[in-house]
Amino acid sequence: MLISDIVRRNAEVFGDRDAAVVPGGLRRSWGELDERASRLGNALLGLGLAKGDRVAMLAANGPEFLELFFACAKTGIVGATLNTRLAPAELGRYLRYVEPAALLVGAALTDEADRFVGDVPSVGAVVGIGDGHGRPFDYEQVLAAASPGEPPGDVDDTDIYQLGATSGTTGVPKAAILTHRNAWAAMCCWLAEMPVPEEATNLQNIPLFFNPGGPAGIHPVMLKGGRSVIPAGFDPGLFLRLVAEYRVTHTTMVPTMVAMVLDHPAAATAELSSLLAVISGGSPVPRELLLRARPVLGDVLLPTFGMAESYSSGLVLRRERQLTDGPPEVVRRLTSAGRAHVLVRTRVVGDDGHDVPPDARTAGELWLTGDTISPGYFRMPEETAASRHGRWFKTGDLATVDADGYVTIVDRKKDMIITGGINVFSRDVEEVLHDHPAVAQCAVIGIPHPRWGEAIHAVVVLRPGAAADPAELMAFCDGRIAGYKKPRSVELVDALPVSATGKVLKRDLRARWWAGTGRTV
Repeated sequence: MLISDIVRRNAEVFGDRDAAVVPGGLRRSWGELDERASRLGNALLGLGLAKGDRVAMLAANGPEFLELFFACAKTGIVGATLNTRLAPAELGRYLRYVEPAALLVGAALTDEADRFVGDVPSVGAVVGIGDGHGRPFDYEQVLAAASPGEPPGDVDDTDIYQLGATSGTTGVPKAAILTHRNAWAAMCCWLAEMPVPEEATNLQNIPLFFNPGGPAGIHPVMLKGGRSVIPAGFDPGLFLRLVAEYRVTHTTMVPTMVAMVLDHPAAATAELSSLLAVISGGSPVPRELLLRARPVLGDVLLPTFGMAESYSSGLVLRRERQLTDGPPEVVRRLTSAGRAHVLVRTRVVGDDGHDVPPDARTAGELWLTGDTISPGYFRMPEETAASRHGRWFKTGDLATVDADGYVTIVDRKKDMIITGGINVFSRDVEEVLHDHPAVAQCAVIGIPHPRWGEAIHAVVVLRPGAAADPAELMAFCDGRIAGYKKPRSVELVDALPVSATGKVLKRDLRARWWAGTGRTV
């Protein structure tokens, strides 16, 4: 099966039903989406692109992303969507690596594009989207001039379909190769985990450039003729209104977004009964957040672990296993990322290359394998080889596993704190701080210390209207966590730095502490 089969089949079966809706704006039926994807594919071929060539896209969320995903799937042209939060210099470096032959750019981002596109010699055509873009090619005019018939192309399910930019910490992000087979397997993983009736409604909260064309963009709801409601960006008040207005059944939010919704004054009275599943990934879901979400959202939250290289799949904590009562080993699973998706296998491997004991205490690196896993990094053979052990992908995340296969992510390898020669996982400390009633968000990092090498430092955002001082928060940890794991300092801030997908950027928090030390943060 190819990704293009989704739009072709839905055009036949659900032709006049909504596929994409912009709140307060346009609607695209499945028939229209299929035709426009064909027109875009033919237009790109007419601009001189061929199978395997890359087309980049820099734009805010909109139906054009879906048209691009399906146009790529029909032609074999490879999509390379861009992180709108990156600086122009960073975008230029990434594009010189990916070498797209064409760039689609939204009118609101045309100034940013002007600052890098001249330094990307591979770009032969720039197509503007929306009013006032000032580009020689206009998206709507290009589509109108192109044939609505199926584009010519010989596409296989192992062909490169999209390139997913990783969340790199230094240098140029790596582009994970993502195939049709990867995308289908990831979507099927999610279909197996949640109820998806025909013609359901997905609310697209996260950026469509993230893991493009897979379950983060073409939500599994769409496989069964459903629609995606696509606002330009995320706002907690808007989220509450749109769920009620469109009877939203499914959505995806990182934990920081979930917390923002729960903290909104209208959350307690909002009409959210239509929700069937809320996928939450990007970072571990704190136990306290999971418990807070139930009275507001319903018993619908699905904590998950995934990454660009696994097309948003990997682990899921299924609702029937989110138990708050019972033996400690059962309740403890609320802090886990759950067990492997149905088309994924996992290992937790120690430094000696052997699987760690399933004792829920010994940490090792999480490895994944399965049809969702990227075959490698685009034009990076050495990095690809370093990230693999045979058919296993080494995630770089540290985890523990219990006797029943429940995996708990304890840290990124690079985020682990070594204080006085002892390893401390930031997740352990963050879970305790999240239990304080005044804490909305927190991130724990290691900062330089002349005696211990690193000291534990907590950066905390308080809930609206709440009060707590650093001394109180440090004292709160007494008796709740080992003494050597307690924060030695607490910093109160208005907001944590986050990526475009809502992940907390610990490297940004560490940067000012480690500047000039020679350490890579």
